Amino acid sequence: MLYNYLNIALRNLLKNRVHTFINVFGLSFGIASVFLISIYINHELSYDKFHHQPEDLYRITWEDDNPQTRTPHPMALALVNDFPEVESAVSLSPLWAAGLTRETHSLRHPQKQERYDESNILSVDTTFFKVFDFPILKGDPKTALKKLNGILISESMARKYFGSEDPIGKHLAVDSASDLVEVVAVFKDVPPNSHFHFDFLVSYLREKSFDPESKYYSWGDFGHFNYVRLKHGADAKKLEGKLMEWVGKYIDVSAEDYRSYAAQHYGFRLQPVKDIHLRSKLRWELEANGNIEYVYILAAAALFTLIIACVNFMNLTTAKSAERAKEIGVRKTMGALRTQLSFQFLIESVIIALFAVLISVLIIESSLPYFNYLTGIHFEVHYAQYLPILLGVAIVIGIISGIYPALYLSAVKPGVILKGKLIQTPKGSSLRKALIVVQFSISMTLISAAFIINKQLNYLQHKNLGFGKEEVIVIPIKNQDGLYRFDAFRNEMLRTDGVSAVSASSNIPGKQFNQNSIALVQHPEYTVNSSEALVDYDFFKSLGIGIVEGRFFMRENISDNRMIILNETAARQLSPSGSVVGKEIIWNTDPESIRGTVIGVVRDFNFQSLHEPIRPLLFALSNHSFSYILINVNTENFAERISAIEKVYHEFEPTYGFEFAFLEDQLNRQYAAEEKTGSILSVFSFIALLIACFGLFGMAMLLFYQKIKEIGVRKVLGASPYSLLVLLLGGFTKLILIAIAIATPISWYIMDNWLNNFSYQVKIQPPVFIFSGFVLVLVSWITLSYFTIRASQLNPAEVLKSE
Repeated sequence: MLYNYLNIALRNLLKNRVHTFINVFGLSFGIASVFLISIYINHELSYDKFHHQPEDLYRITWEDDNPQTRTPHPMALALVNDFPEVESAVSLSPLWAAGLTRETHSLRHPQKQERYDESNILSVDTTFFKVFDFPILKGDPKTALKKLNGILISESMARKYFGSEDPIGKHLAVDSASDLVEVVAVFKDVPPNSHFHFDFLVSYLREKSFDPESKYYSWGDFGHFNYVRLKHGADAKKLEGKLMEWVGKYIDVSAEDYRSYAAQHYGFRLQPVKDIHLRSKLRWELEANGNIEYVYILAAAALFTLIIACVNFMNLTTAKSAERAKEIGVRKTMGALRTQLSFQFLIESVIIALFAVLISVLIIESSLPYFNYLTGIHFEVHYAQYLPILLGVAIVIGIISGIYPALYLSAVKPGVILKGKLIQTPKGSSLRKALIVVQFSISMTLISAAFIINKQLNYLQHKNLGFGKEEVIVIPIKNQDGLYRFDAFRNEMLRTDGVSAVSASSNIPGKQFNQNSIALVQHPEYTVNSSEALVDYDFFKSLGIGIVEGRFFMRENISDNRMIILNETAARQLSPSGSVVGKEIIWNTDPESIRGTVIGVVRDFNFQSLHEPIRPLLFALSNHSFSYILINVNTENFAERISAIEKVYHEFEPTYGFEFAFLEDQLNRQYAAEEKTGSILSVFSFIALLIACFGLFGMAMLLFYQKIKEIGVRKVLGASPYSLLVLLLGGFTKLILIAIAIATPISWYIMDNWLNNFSYQVKIQPPVFIFSGFVLVLVSWITLSYFTIRASQLNPAEVLKSE
């Protein structure tokens, strides 16, 4: 019996090749789209879950009006000693760079000339492998970090520096030929779905041996990343509630400060590690994070695309029912039961779905390289792993999509069918129209959302930030010793063709800024948390930052090294009722507070992502505490000019490699998540619209066959092509306009909520929806044009001869 069902089903599918083709490809694009989005979403949700019992892992953070990830180094060990519910803890930071998230070092094999700049080197406590599960391939994880002169390297770095040799016991030179470290272990490369990555590990014991009393290891320095592993079942919230009182054992906090912190909900927090990638937006993240809202958006896009694909199948199958009316009538006259007919149609549906899965695999395989480029992630699909899921999906989709056509067709009365007529109930017609409205409402929502996301991204990338970001290149400083010759470097660089300005700073717009409190000396009780940057004399000139009041730093004023410049926001918060210029402030920086006089106020500019409002910012003059060189260069003949700049760089820095980036590109990287989501959504919105048009094609086919005799009569009576166009397009256009009317407020509401993530945003205006609606109507008319052309070319004699 089953063989008979399959045989009939295959014969019918082959007989109706066009119908089968449309059905299979509509479903296959839907399945492929959902599959690709699903593997991306699964990747985003999998971050840090490869660790043993990831629910017990937490990062210690500090929450105030601008929360951050960094906390004091001694916290980790103290937590283990003082709280029995803490199983283990670890502190980490970039090598020799507490207070930063990355620092570059020069490494080489002692017997080789090649030198490499490496930035993924972490200093960690000896407890690192008690907290995290990064597999050790060679060496002993229990003792490796206890060796003062040891270094642990990844398997990729082992191949890079030592080839096929066993690296254990070999040496690497760090920064200088005399600073040799021994390779004591090799660990497996950190997986992509980790919220931080590293290629080298060095024990804090090594750093501390050089300067045991360094302020960077004190309770007063918030410059390290601390993680704890709680005992399974421990109450993290309960522990978190004890932290502020407990830390008073180690940090001198007054009762007044405690009350102030409590009133403002400031304090230490335990942040689940598994939530960091998608839910953390703190200062000083080790790496750029994702966004859970974008996961929701893409998940909705995947679900809607699948719904559209399934609805298409139902409509297309129903549309074809007119041509199968007599077949159904004959079968029912010969005694076929309704259940048998239903099962027959379900078998056909499942076969189509199975074919669609096979085609979807080809689509996935061919589009995977582009999808990898789109997401920036290298996905490899192991189909054997997904085969049971894909087959299950095919069967479920086949049954769900085929259940309505099966029940509808098997219920038709044979007497009416054999007269060549197919009963169309108002209920069935209304359902199909409703499904068309649903499809195009979804398409309209996706299209308008993609437009708004890309419009916001364009706004973020081109907004006037209050400083000159064009034609400015940024060179990271890799060797602090070279800064003592910076004046000579700048003078030589200014002689280079095309270079108009050279400056240096501890930070640049778009990067993470350190923050401390400032206060007027006359009102020390009123503090303002301010970001800070150490700059040279030419920083403001290089970026074209304007002065509002007072003056810039000047070389002829030796006392300027104790002077301060503020942005407008800092000045306004410090002195709401009057000018702050000329007033003395206390800058509570590490290791001790500094007093300085405000000599100028610069115009506010966006030094952070446009997700954030402009915050207070302090500038102090420095001669050597820099991390970046900024060079204004004319980009005409850029290849020649950057080559000349590199030559000057190597004259002053022969050890480290030359790297540069345009400041504008650095700023745009802040919006990588928005750019990625907008690109993915645009592509899959187009696919969803394409699939919806398959459904529209099916409904048009149904209408055409229903009205084919009416069209013939109208043509005999002299109907114009325009009247035939209205007959075929009018009803569908009305449905699409209804879909636009439904989708517009829904899309407006969703995207308005999304835009609230940004302090600076575009306004959602009607033209976005007018344009999206126009695209929808235009594409649907193009889809329907096939049947309007057929109607105009129809020979009425051929149609009416059966009457």
